[in-house]
Amino acid sequence: MAHHPPHAPRNAEPQPAPPLHDYADARTATIVLALLSSVVFFAVVNGNMVNVALPFIGRDFGVSEGVYGWVVTGFSLTFGIFSAIHGRLADLVGLRRLYCAGILALGATSLMLAASPSIEIMIFLRFLQGAGSAALPALGTMIIARVFAPHRRGGAMGLVLGAVGLAASVGPFLGGILVELGGWRLVYGVTGLVTFAAPVAFRLLPESLDKRFGDSFDTPGALLLSLGVSAWLYAFTIIEQRGFGPVFFGLLVLGLVLLLIFWRRIHRIDEPFAQPEVFKDRRYLANSAVAFLTNATRFGTIVLVPIFLIEVNHVAPMVVGLVLLPGALLIAMISPFTGRYADRVGARQPITIGMVLIIAGNLITAYYAGGWEVGVGLGMGLYGLGFALIQSPIVSATSQILPPSLTGSGMGIFMMIFFLGGAFGVALSVTAVELQAKGASSWLGFDLGPGAIYSNAILTLTVLATLALLLTRGVPGLRPKPMELTP
Repeated sequence: MAHHPPHAPRNAEPQPAPPLHDYADARTATIVLALLSSVVFFAVVNGNMVNVALPFIGRDFGVSEGVYGWVVTGFSLTFGIFSAIHGRLADLVGLRRLYCAGILALGATSLMLAASPSIEIMIFLRFLQGAGSAALPALGTMIIARVFAPHRRGGAMGLVLGAVGLAASVGPFLGGILVELGGWRLVYGVTGLVTFAAPVAFRLLPESLDKRFGDSFDTPGALLLSLGVSAWLYAFTIIEQRGFGPVFFGLLVLGLVLLLIFWRRIHRIDEPFAQPEVFKDRRYLANSAVAFLTNATRFGTIVLVPIFLIEVNHVAPMVVGLVLLPGALLIAMISPFTGRYADRVGARQPITIGMVLIIAGNLITAYYAGGWEVGVGLGMGLYGLGFALIQSPIVSATSQILPPSLTGSGMGIFMMIFFLGGAFGVALSVTAVELQAKGASSWLGFDLGPGAIYSNAILTLTVLATLALLLTRGVPGLRPKPMELTP
């Protein structure tokens, strides 16, 4: 018989979190949103800027691509996993305290990375950096969910998540500039400036955010989930080196076994790492699946476009940034409005429209892969518009269906799924390129020359977007009712 946590009585009526204007004026609310947006921008842009610096890091330390690739893989792995762990830890130690600790972790590790004496130390520090900085996007959305009233939440989410989308898009552009100006160490050094935001955040964020839910941390549950997800993600990162062999399938089986044990555990203990109720709500599952597939499509495409622009079109890194810039600007400018739009009409409508635009943008990008750069920019612009219509509404809708006692673990798991979708998309896109022969023909039936393999890889990602479009039927509509805690 399942036991239920004492802090979440099954028959209790969920109480909404207090809105921000209860303890702060509009000016302070604006400053808080600016703080959250700036911090999450640093956290996300850090990972994307480093991608441009990788060849220079490998050259300085004299290591191959297979070695310095772990600078990105290690960060992505711990970033995704700890998005969920921070959500539960925030319930136990306080949201404000953990958020400020995440800022310090990102800043301190960045400064140490700027002085890395070896590739081994750099990879180790990147594991730590991913674990610490994962607190910032995950807890930033939780802060909004706890302090903004539901009718204002979409707009607030849009501002913060617009910063996430902007950072993901302009990261390669900014990274290229910094590498040209001062080398790869400057990339890390600039990120270290975020350290100064920690005392500001501690002063501005309300003390009420440090309210605690529960008094124990399910360490075995966290390990089971982390190792299970790690096994699956690692399986997809080694396909291009080892193929679909025994190691790949062995990792898939190992991950499945660990996750099944995790599922059994959360039904048997009083205070599990993740409350099983969140996995029983179809709306939560639909939101999580759409978020995973959307982010997989996005990050896979963002990785492929710079590669074929440089390798096939032979353009300069600055041109790559200009091609990606329209989509990035659309995400930054439109996300706040789409959040407010979703507050009025519900999340399902903008998310559905956004998925259609993403599919259209991907098809245009696939058509011009290796060809007209302006056409690629047009496709990425449509993609940015579609992503802006999806990102803040789906996060806001997820926060609205979670009662306060489940906000920490529920949003933490959701953000983990969201960010791991990006890691999966990168692995899938690179694998799709590697598995094709150099003379492969385009699946679109056009002569795209050497750009065909990249076009086909983008079409593979479009399949994920199409599946996400089909799943939008399960996304909640206007003013979704919070999930009920059944006895």
